[in-house]
Amino acid sequence: MTQNQALQSLLNKNILLRGVDKSLLAELSKSLQMRVVQINDVLYHQGEKSDGLYLISSGEIQVFTQRDNEQITLSEASDNHLFGEFLLAGDCIRTTGACSKKKSVLYFLSIEDFHTLNSKFPDQMALIGSRITNRLSWNETNLALRLSKLFIGMNDDIVRALINELKITSIPANQYLIQQNQISQELFIVIHGRLQKRQQSNAEPPKIISIIGRGEAICEQNVIGEYSSDSEILAIRDSLVASLNRTSFEKLLLKYPLEINQTLVKSIIQQSKDSGYHKAHSAETFAVIPISADVILSDFSSLLATQLNEHGPSSIIDSAQVEQSFNDSKIAQITFTDERNDTILQWLSAQENAQRHVIYNIDKHLNNWTHRCLRQADHLIFVAKAENSPLISDFEQNILNSTLSTCAKKTLVLLHEEDIQVPSGTSQWLSLRSIDMHHHIRAGNPSDYGRVARFLTGNAIGLVLGGGGARGFAHIGVIRALQELNIPIDLVGGNSMGAIIAAECAMQWDYDTMITKTKQLCIEGDEFTLPIVSLFSGRKITQSLKNFFADVSIEDLWHRFYSVSCNISRATIMTHKNGSLFSAVLNSNTPPGLFPPQVDNGDLLVDGALLNNVPVDVMRKYNDGGIVIAVDVNSKEDLLNNTENEGGMNGWKLLFNKLNPMVETIRYPNMIEILTRASMIGSLAKRKEMMDGLADIYLQPPLKNFSIRAYKQGDKIALQGYKYAIKELTKWKNQ
Repeated sequence: MTQNQALQSLLNKNILLRGVDKSLLAELSKSLQMRVVQINDVLYHQGEKSDGLYLISSGEIQVFTQRDNEQITLSEASDNHLFGEFLLAGDCIRTTGACSKKKSVLYFLSIEDFHTLNSKFPDQMALIGSRITNRLSWNETNLALRLSKLFIGMNDDIVRALINELKITSIPANQYLIQQNQISQELFIVIHGRLQKRQQSNAEPPKIISIIGRGEAICEQNVIGEYSSDSEILAIRDSLVASLNRTSFEKLLLKYPLEINQTLVKSIIQQSKDSGYHKAHSAETFAVIPISADVILSDFSSLLATQLNEHGPSSIIDSAQVEQSFNDSKIAQITFTDERNDTILQWLSAQENAQRHVIYNIDKHLNNWTHRCLRQADHLIFVAKAENSPLISDFEQNILNSTLSTCAKKTLVLLHEEDIQVPSGTSQWLSLRSIDMHHHIRAGNPSDYGRVARFLTGNAIGLVLGGGGARGFAHIGVIRALQELNIPIDLVGGNSMGAIIAAECAMQWDYDTMITKTKQLCIEGDEFTLPIVSLFSGRKITQSLKNFFADVSIEDLWHRFYSVSCNISRATIMTHKNGSLFSAVLNSNTPPGLFPPQVDNGDLLVDGALLNNVPVDVMRKYNDGGIVIAVDVNSKEDLLNNTENEGGMNGWKLLFNKLNPMVETIRYPNMIEILTRASMIGSLAKRKEMMDGLADIYLQPPLKNFSIRAYKQGDKIALQGYKYAIKELTKWKNQ
């Protein structure tokens, strides 16, 4: 047997080529290029452009995918196996990587040679093409199963048997997979796309339980009994779902009883442990929508993609790229009922499989490509020039109308000139739109784009600053340490003194300015008044805070900001996250007994320390999935080692004691220290409850030696906070 005949025999053994004409096999064998690879040689990487496919003559090849810094083996191919398949239409990128596990002999067929054969043998190549398409669908299902927690550790034989029993169904965006209270006997696995699990309750808006992405299983219990679904599953983008019915499950159970039982038990145990909202770990997709005519979409998306790359490989797709990839000037505009629609969806799915984030650039009018981008997106990003009119244009209104039923999040990004100090007029933009979040970006500013990228990917860093009088100067030192260690602050919130420092941080004041102005504010103090409502009138602090923040709205800040206060009229915590920055800070800086409460719609607001001195729970709500850094400048134990007062205390005696250096000092705090400490007791007592599981980093600078009234020592307190934070944060970064 000649070498060419041996090669034809090898080709004929492969399932994709079995039964084709000998003339095609002969021509194909001439096009193959032999390659010998050594152990651990990498043949291609995930994300690379596909250049051809491989046939294994001898050896062993590992095919794997990379997801969230974890390498997942999809298969270990050996003799006669084909790998590296590609879509027959359009330029493709590798959705997997491949390396040799042993010294291997391979035969490579380039895409160019494949297309040449296609023109010579159209009928035979059409058969091979359909087999490759089926194989790619099989590979995509295999990828989803390997990414699934439910099937981790299952061997290849069981996975293959499982795939053969699955039924694949397309679920268009905004259609239900399962209705609430529906009875089903099927287990579902998401192949690609994204679905939302939510619960309906009376006339209230549905409660979102979780977002379900590639590889995640739904209704596992349905294959072992009839259950009524306690929630509904809605496709929030075009999705592909595999289902396994009870008959097929029982067939697998008979063949692999131990492995299948272990899988279900593991899943049920995991479900019992899971609680609350969780987010899918599949690719995030973003549709970028320019709502100002002068927005250069390609520039914005390019800068955003650069920052998204910090959180995983990212790419940009627009209609021109699709047309170029398919060499077809009309294919991006095909309808969803076109026979080529599945090809486009498979091509887009391949891009998303290979990337962590995909940006879809819409066209500047509402055509089929724009509709496709909106249907593919998990998140809609509306981009406008801040100096333009905030009124909604006809184009934007058409976009909003077409996305009324979508569950995708909506973010507004306002672009500013490079030299702008503080934005303005943001509330006008927000009042006209229903938006989940908004951001300000200065032209060409990488740090601003980085902040947006962290929010979009659930990697934002939130800083929470607690109250504590003069000890709050330590917050300024912590902020300095964060800046020196290049740890960004994306949103900041606080209470009392922490609210003041948080507002200064959100205004992007520098270290020296924060120290100088905060000392000036505190040392000036306030004027005593007839103590019917409070010891101090509150006039001076009100005027000083007004001078700091008078004309600034929270919506206009570069960093997102909030403060908290306690509504003593209703015994609740109030969160101030929009409107006047001055009011938000003042409401949080009225310790009961020291300053008169602020009045809001007839209710009395005081310092939030009564119930929540370090509002970490609020930050966790606003920074879902991100990192939360909490700074607590108070210790649970304070004002210790006081002199016995024998049931009473004479104020004149204390005064004379302080004036007479010859007598033994009476150790006793003054009224302001007692009232300030008392206002924090409620939140200090529940500190562990608030911190456990809420703060990723909990910083408590050693400040016992500083009184809560030691404002003149603000510089030293800030330095103490800096030295402590630089040490603790460095250890955290190096973990």
